[in-house]
Amino acid sequence: MPKRKGPWLVSLGLLLMVGPAFAGASECALSNLSGEGDLHSFLSRRAVEVIKLAAKGDQKLSALIDPSASFDLGSGDVGRPLGIGVDGARALAHEMNADTYRFVGWDAMSMPVDPCSRQKVEVEFIYSPGKQVSIVEFTFEAGRVVSAKGWMRSFETGGL
Repeated sequence: MPKRKGPWLVSLGLLLMVGPAFAGASECALSNLSGEGDLHSFLSRRAVEVIKLAAKGDQKLSALIDPSASFDLGSGDVGRPLGIGVDGARALAHEMNADTYRFVGWDAMSMPVDPCSRQKVEVEFIYSPGKQVSIVEFTFEAGRVVSAKGWMRSFETGGL
């Protein structure tokens, strides 16, 4: 009588067939960015692009955001979760209503870095008429936003 192959063998076979399909989803296309300075600039610009696309309702947004990404924007003494995925990004863009942005450059020595690992950048989004700035920390994995958490504050400017 032949030996019965266990269900684990069938599971292993399925994993070997389907596994490569899942591997493609987490690939990182940032391998050409190996220095901290270049990566910081790229991801800061990508954060700005995410907010621009979200404000316009552009369908390209979903390629830049993990479906489970969380978006929060606090104000005063209250933190506010805004949503998950593309809807969360759109809510963040709507709440900030930014007309300009600002981020600082990488002015230190640029050391090698794994561009596909978890990275964080901070970008300021400014709503000039209301004199409000939203300082948002974006977290990326493999170049996609996995979270964006910020705080909206008032500001004053003037000449010297």
